[in-house]
Amino acid sequence: MSEFKIKLGAITVGNNSFSFEVKDQFFEAFTLSDVEHAEIIATALLDKDGEKLALTLSLNGKINNLLCDICAEEISVDIMAETKVIIKITDEELPSTDEIFYIKKSENSIDLKQLIFELIILNLPKRRQHPLNKQGEVTCNKEMVDLIEKYTVKEEKSSDPRWDALKDLKIK
Repeated sequence: MSEFKIKLGAITVGNNSFSFEVKDQFFEAFTLSDVEHAEIIATALLDKDGEKLALTLSLNGKINNLLCDICAEEISVDIMAETKVIIKITDEELPSTDEIFYIKKSENSIDLKQLIFELIILNLPKRRQHPLNKQGEVTCNKEMVDLIEKYTVKEEKSSDPRWDALKDLKIK
């Protein structure tokens, strides 16, 4: 996956722009991911000011073959995301954080694949479902929704008798 690396020797003072295509083979390295199919363009803007490096990473594209949370049909979801990271070159062995990415002086490149992957996963929608139509109705597969409702066991919630007495209280 060397195509997601930026060589530090190629960076000049000022803004440096790099573009990467994130396709299906990108996710093969991340075996436990829900995402396996995507068409995303990742743009890395690296601003060098003397010894300071600031990275702005932007994602724009589609994630394909996700399952709808309502009807379990495959859907595609648009994704747009951006993050900013400060890159510090050091001799010390320091763990990177969300805001600061440490690399050793002996390294000659920055590998962005983990950062790109994390940005994709963190920006997945919490609820994955088909979009609503113009009338505000769900466009899920009606047959599948009916089947799910048919075989879903619905439990009656019994109330706790210790709390039932509180229902009769009237607060003024």
